[in-house]
Amino acid sequence: MDIPSPRLNIEKLQNYKPNFGKSKINNLIRLSANESALGTSLNAIEALKFFANDLSRYPPQVSDELISAISKRYLLNKNKIILGNGSDELISILAQTFLNPNDEAIYTEFGFLQFPQAIAISGAKGVVANDINFTANVDNILSKINSKTKVIFLANPNNPTGTFLSKKEIISLHKSIPTNILLVYDAAYSEFVVNDDYMDGSELADEYDNVIMLRTFSKLHGLASLRLGWGYASENIIKNLMKVRGPFSINNAAIMAGIAALEDLEFQRQSVEHNLKWMAWFEKELKLLNLDFQSSITNFLLIKFPNNQKHSAQKAENYLASKGILVRGMKVYGLSNHLRVSIGTQEENIKFLNELKSFLENKK
Repeated sequence: MDIPSPRLNIEKLQNYKPNFGKSKINNLIRLSANESALGTSLNAIEALKFFANDLSRYPPQVSDELISAISKRYLLNKNKIILGNGSDELISILAQTFLNPNDEAIYTEFGFLQFPQAIAISGAKGVVANDINFTANVDNILSKINSKTKVIFLANPNNPTGTFLSKKEIISLHKSIPTNILLVYDAAYSEFVVNDDYMDGSELADEYDNVIMLRTFSKLHGLASLRLGWGYASENIIKNLMKVRGPFSINNAAIMAGIAALEDLEFQRQSVEHNLKWMAWFEKELKLLNLDFQSSITNFLLIKFPNNQKHSAQKAENYLASKGILVRGMKVYGLSNHLRVSIGTQEENIKFLNELKSFLENKK
């Protein structure tokens, strides 16, 4: 019996599979998803107590209150802000809005997996610009531009490498691309950055009509389960994205918690300080173990394991999982000897490192 078949570009896609693990071990330590080490602002949790008062009503199509809170927190024009069900949704609707089947979109070699996924779903052709030393390269991106190029997707800082392009490089990239090409600038980890040589993309989106900056509440603000993201772009881009975005994309719980999280500056400060402290600790300890890693300005590290049978990345991942610690394998990026590890709590970080030492000391 014949059944409906999907479009060929959908049929060829692989599902995005995060490593959340299946284990009988209680209290799994999850260092595989770059989530907030300190959990969620208590103010945001308190705000959710009022959520159950009325579950029968649709949320607003546009939350002026949350948009105003974002505008106030980051000193941005509220007329240029769009909310999304996570920044993943915004990546998807950007591809749906701006890419035709004959178009091309550029993404970087080790860029966020949602980029090629969204491009493929739209029916357009994804074009890879190779990285250099695990870092996006402006010249390589520019070399891929042709008359069919419509969008450039760039995560800065990048996931899963933790590397970034400097402010000078970003400005150079933007100046060099035609004005009819949209630069999608994903700054999901920007709140963790303390490097003065970094720009979050909002300045470009303020000045130019072919840039959109994306942000998320899933990382610093610890609201990953509520799926809340936002974008900043020209009013023309926002207007067209709103035609594609679902009418009730953002739920009331996310709106209430998002506003409270933005206003909790102390929690944000503590989260950044915690990340800086433990990132420095991780780097020192990994050097003592003679493990290579990418210097990172995010809340995770890309660690390289020896290319041998005894202490491979896959065996390390399996060993850590047996001890109740989940990390992210990088085979999907072609980096079979690497693991990505998020910064956790003090207890989680110490347990991870102790188990990692045990694994590396195992001669079998």
